[in-house]
Amino acid sequence: MNARKSWIIAFIIVIIGGIAFVYISGLKQPPRQAPKKSLVMVPYFIAQNSSIPLVVSGSGQVRAKNRIDLFSEVNGVLLHQNKDFRAGMSFKKGEILASIDDTEQLANLYAQRSEFQNLITSLIPDIKLEFPEEAQKWDDYLNSIEITRPVPAIPATHSDKEKYFVTGRKVYTTFYNIQNMEARLQKYRLTAPFDGVVTESLINPGALVRSGQKLGSFSNTGLLEIEVAIPAADIAYLKTGNTAHLHLKGQNSTWQGIVSRINPAIDLNTQTVSVFIESTDEGLREGMFITADIQCGDLNDVVEIPRNLLVNNEWVYFIQKDSTLQRLDINPIRFQENTVIADKLQNGTKILAKNISGSFIGMKIIPVSE
Repeated sequence: MNARKSWIIAFIIVIIGGIAFVYISGLKQPPRQAPKKSLVMVPYFIAQNSSIPLVVSGSGQVRAKNRIDLFSEVNGVLLHQNKDFRAGMSFKKGEILASIDDTEQLANLYAQRSEFQNLITSLIPDIKLEFPEEAQKWDDYLNSIEITRPVPAIPATHSDKEKYFVTGRKVYTTFYNIQNMEARLQKYRLTAPFDGVVTESLINPGALVRSGQKLGSFSNTGLLEIEVAIPAADIAYLKTGNTAHLHLKGQNSTWQGIVSRINPAIDLNTQTVSVFIESTDEGLREGMFITADIQCGDLNDVVEIPRNLLVNNEWVYFIQKDSTLQRLDINPIRFQENTVIADKLQNGTKILAKNISGSFIGMKIIPVSE
């Protein structure tokens, strides 16, 4: 009897539990609230065509335009002088840069001039006999010869007979040998071809100099030149005479320069063209690595747009009247480091001034004037 009651009670509990489950399952769950979509506030700027200065930039090293390496063409000992050939020493045009001992060469030259003088002396009696009308001319020439001075030019002959007579006595041969020695004597003195400074000295006074040995370098630091590499695409904007603003990165100092020449050849490896800029401004020094901003006139009826706003370098977003984003194809005419210059844009176009994450054509925004 007790077992039967237990089964009945268990059965009733199961039925009640099933009814309760069906009831609870039938209850409606509270509706979920849809998330509210918030509009993004986006800045814009208004396109306005105007004239923009065109600047082409490049970098290069400053060098002296007039710079020569000095080599010795003779042998000898480098002599001391009032201004020795040392780095940093300044010389005016025509001043002696370096002197090499020429004692032996000078003695040989004096000996040759003396022999030439004796040769002309021995020639005079025969000339008076064969060409009496020319005797005074040769007497005057003999008196003009001095051992310590360059030999004057040989008098002109007035007949073939006189010419062959002088030639047979080896007058011309001896004269040109002396001229050769006189020219060689000048090589013992190196003179400054222009105002400048010794920028490199490889030998000290008292040292033995050999023919072909490099003595150092001499530069005109008053006229400097910078060779800058310009992209070949920009060469059409450049011409000689353009003004260039020169500056060092990280410093406030600026200088002026002028484009002096343009290399017409394009470097095959870098696709750049060498442009040479001259400057006489003080403060520039050889070896500086300078950035040059070359002024190339103006571009008219164009708009300058930040490059980071371009999509695929072809188009940008603009804002329609209903505050939605749309695509605007542009016509870029020049890409710069941080901006692009484009033309054929309609004045008053509202162009997106900032990139938006997840932006798309037709996106609704809240435009804010930049």
